[in-house]
Amino acid sequence: MTHIHNPYDKQGIWLRGSFHNHTTSSDGHHPLSTVYRMYHDYDFLGISDHDRITVHEGEHTIGTLFEAIEVSSSQTHMLLVHPPSTLMEGYSNEFSIANYQRLSDACVENGGLSILAHPNRFFSHYWRHEDMLSMQRYNGIEVVNGDGNPEYDIAFDKWDYLLSAGRKVWGFGNDDFHVYGQEKRAWNMVLAKEKTNEAILAAIREGSFYVSTGYGFDGIHVEEGQIIYDLRSSPLYDKMYKYVTLIGKEGRILHEETGRMKQVKYAYHGDEGYIRIAVYVEGGFGAFSQPLFVE
Repeated sequence: MTHIHNPYDKQGIWLRGSFHNHTTSSDGHHPLSTVYRMYHDYDFLGISDHDRITVHEGEHTIGTLFEAIEVSSSQTHMLLVHPPSTLMEGYSNEFSIANYQRLSDACVENGGLSILAHPNRFFSHYWRHEDMLSMQRYNGIEVVNGDGNPEYDIAFDKWDYLLSAGRKVWGFGNDDFHVYGQEKRAWNMVLAKEKTNEAILAAIREGSFYVSTGYGFDGIHVEEGQIIYDLRSSPLYDKMYKYVTLIGKEGRILHEETGRMKQVKYAYHGDEGYIRIAVYVEGGFGAFSQPLFVE
């Protein structure tokens, strides 16, 4: 009997946020107070300066804040969300699987998230396939990084590579904000029980979120042998043309559909391995679900 693991089959509220953002504490162009104002309407925000944990302080209107750090060797970067303060004791950003694994484990054991940052940034700071497989106990990779160039800031291919190798890792979308103009390009929509740090982290660990660059889902359901994707609906969106692709193991295209639809239905066969959906709306804005694993 085929079983679909659906991380969206739960009650909760949708919360918008990004974990990968910089300030003048490292190489960002803006102080913390300015970054707060730029993201004033977000439900959650992480500050992840390079090789240091920036402490949150000052007034803000953001729902919840996360401390984070971008471990930044000259070769490969890793984003750690909610790391323990003890992480900086004997800290080194030297890239080796052993060192990165030590830092990743410390964050995960603290209840935080370990994310491989911008794995396709081919000119520097990218992740090799063998290194991604050598790393254990991380939560996911950045599949959309808003730093500015789709040639190296989109990594769906490496996500499919890991998923097809049997790794249950999630895809994240973050701005990697450094300068004005990079804000609010990519974010995570989290289906959490409540607007607290603990609830957001718990939902993400379960895969109860999707990546958005401007579009979204109203819900994802499994009913009577079908996965039903309710696309973001409004009087404006319903008139817009949409481009839908469902992807399975090895990056296989399972289904494609175009039109002014509000809903997409897919009758699963049981041999897909996993099923994830990518939806684009007129103008190029997109929404990307986490994989629904098929057993």
